[in-house]
Amino acid sequence: MIDVVLDTNVLVAALFKPGAPNRLALRTVLANQHSFRICYSSQIMAEYEDVLSRPAVTARGLHEEAEALLGLIRQVGSEVVPKQVPAVVYPDADDRPFLEAAVYVGGMLLTNNLADFPFAGVAILAPEEFLAWWEARNT
Repeated sequence: MIDVVLDTNVLVAALFKPGAPNRLALRTVLANQHSFRICYSSQIMAEYEDVLSRPAVTARGLHEEAEALLGLIRQVGSEVVPKQVPAVVYPDADDRPFLEAAVYVGGMLLTNNLADFPFAGVAILAPEEFLAWWEARNT
């Protein structure tokens, strides 16, 4: 089983663009729970809750869908308590919990901001890359 950490921008993009790679990657992870486990920390969940309740989401009429997505992640995912990853310089300090969780579980991180994660210790993939990897693995 592969542990997957989802950057918040993947969730937001999945809500905004139903047929786009972010939604397809999220659906792939959720539909293949025998292959993937979503992992999150309390800090990650707090960011999910904050960002998915902002006007950018609610003004589009996506509040209920965002709440359902959060509930699903809580239901099928696993909360982890990662350790700090020392000596890593983050372009955006808010990204630290996502990388720490991915390192802790030895899994992969799905993000639209690859440049924000200058670290080679775990697989860091854009949704498009993840989908191509999954397709190649299953053909």
